Amino acid sequence: MAAMSREVRRIVVAHLASLHMPVPKIADELGVSRETVRRDLLDAPPPAPTAATPDAAPDVAGGKALVLRLDAPMRASLAVLREVCNGPDTEAQNVAAARAAIHATADTIRERTFART
Repeated sequence: MAAMSREVRRIVVAHLASLHMPVPKIADELGVSRETVRRDLLDAPPPAPTAATPDAAPDVAGGKALVLRLDAPMRASLAVLREVCNGPDTEAQNVAAARAAIHATADTIRERTFART
């Protein structure tokens, strides 16, 4: 199983901390040092946008849409994900790649969590 990226780890650390999991347990769960967890908590991702934020997701049928800015790093990451399935650079392929990556990351976290319980 591949190691998670720093960005993903920080999100996971922030989530586990929001569930009141202590730093030592988070460190054990993710296989990192306590100092890494502390640094990640200091550099935690910003909170999700609220309805008052300009980047807030618009309402769509069945719920809210997730809106991502396609800056250069995001485009490069999507290109890597699309490369796996030889997909073209289209909105549909980008959505499919992002969804697959989100599901795969969540599955990895679930596996790690259930494997240790």
